[in-house]
Amino acid sequence: MNELIGKRALITGASSGIGREVALRFAREGADVAVGGRNAGRVDETCRMIVDQGGRAIPVVGDVAIAHEAQRIVLEAVQGLGGLDIVVNNAGIDANQWHDVADWPIDDFDNIIAVNVRGPFLIAKYSIPHLLEAGGGAMLHISSVCAVTVWAGDSAYDMSKAALNMLSDHIAVEYGARGITSNTLMPGVVRTALHEGVMDGMNDGRAFERVLLSRHPIGRFGTVEEIAEVAVLLCSGTAPFLTGANIPIDGGYSRV
Repeated sequence: MNELIGKRALITGASSGIGREVALRFAREGADVAVGGRNAGRVDETCRMIVDQGGRAIPVVGDVAIAHEAQRIVLEAVQGLGGLDIVVNNAGIDANQWHDVADWPIDDFDNIIAVNVRGPFLIAKYSIPHLLEAGGGAMLHISSVCAVTVWAGDSAYDMSKAALNMLSDHIAVEYGARGITSNTLMPGVVRTALHEGVMDGMNDGRAFERVLLSRHPIGRFGTVEEIAEVAVLLCSGTAPFLTGANIPIDGGYSRV
């Protein structure tokens, strides 16, 4: 406990799933948290959960894929928290129906790339100056094992996560000497609302889920708590030499 006392963190996509658990865990570790998301009701719910456990949180509602909204999200976080030390790019989506490459609807492809690539880029673009102003800080990007493996039919999502890894790498190289670390976590399957929506949207989703389970040598899927645990380490400042890493947290999936 208390690994993040005095830290000011912006977490996008914190209204549910991994992002919500990271926000809750960061607050328990002493951070003040700006809770990002598109759904105001769910953002407020996360903030209430943080306050109920004794933490401090402010809501920052908006769409990270829209430039002026991403800029406002960062500005509201900075103003509300008094600065930024940590940024977690967690906001992301997948399609409820998968397609082979030639059959992908262009609008669906564009939407995934907008949220999963443009969004993190914009949040990084607008937050990096504030991290530099604070003397450095940590950026963490929630990617996916799909960045380094292929899920047939899900090319848009896989491509978006590979691009997110490269964004993180560039930040690590370009800003490392100025005190900013940048890493990605690449979870395997974690039971979240996003995962359930994808499985429910597939004709054979639960059968496919069983195949996915067989690909995890550990014998189970991950939990949001396990992702948050490693997120604390990467954002606490206790491992400053760890930067530019794309870290699988996947129960061995990427090694099968």
